[in-house]
Amino acid sequence: MLVENDTDSVDLADKFVQRLDRLHSAPKVAQQILKLTRDPGSVIDDIVKCIEHDPGLAAKILQVVNSAKYGVARQITSIKHAVSYLGKDTIRMLTISFSMVESLTKGSKGRIFADYWQRALTTASIASFLADHHKCLKKDEAYTAGLLADVGILVLSQVEREQYSLIYESYPHGDALIKGEQQYFGFDHALLGARLLHHWDIPQEVVTAVENHHGTAQHGCPLGIALRTGSLLAGSLWNFSSVEYLEAEEILDSFFKLDPEQIETMIEACKQDVAESAELFGVNLEG
Repeated sequence: MLVENDTDSVDLADKFVQRLDRLHSAPKVAQQILKLTRDPGSVIDDIVKCIEHDPGLAAKILQVVNSAKYGVARQITSIKHAVSYLGKDTIRMLTISFSMVESLTKGSKGRIFADYWQRALTTASIASFLADHHKCLKKDEAYTAGLLADVGILVLSQVEREQYSLIYESYPHGDALIKGEQQYFGFDHALLGARLLHHWDIPQEVVTAVENHHGTAQHGCPLGIALRTGSLLAGSLWNFSSVEYLEAEEILDSFFKLDPEQIETMIEACKQDVAESAELFGVNLEG
């Protein structure tokens, strides 16, 4: 659908999120966990009982908390210990990453599915790495924000599957895809993803970073800049002469103060991390 230029993009995106709610039933356990983690009066035992009703989610939360990203001294084997250690905000984000996002990828076209996870895992890995180089970044928040940066693509693919597949195939990821989406829908996948995360009550800093991750106007926001860098590298990690790579390299030098050797180390670590994370999420990046 082509839209008028003066149509409010946020309003259109919010209506799209409402359509998703009607067309796509999110997993009941995930919905309940989101409700509990948003409620300041909820207790850990209620969240634990809810997670234990989804063995797959429970297993993945244990995998994450025992991964190198958290570096726990002794292996955590109980969901209660994991929830206590991670806290409500991280559990809410992991639930969205594993249950909500995985459910949204079901039925997505093969290329969209593979592209989403390739970009999501790369952006998440880069953002997590950069958290070690800026005092205002948290590793788990940066990683999860990276996973969710392009979630708007999944929404478009679910609600307007055939139409969006044609648009996605017609434009390369980046400015061209953003402009194509804006022309047809009146908003782009970055804004749509941000409105969905707002609807899910994700922290505003993450929402804002997701909305702006394809733009250059980050206003000094460390999380937004980390996502922007991760997004640039997701499209250019194996092509160091690309314009996107050169822009990312400039950000890594000027904002994160990384020298060429540190950048090379980050890239090699990212490639390994993406492969390991793909196994954790149970996705085939070959499409």
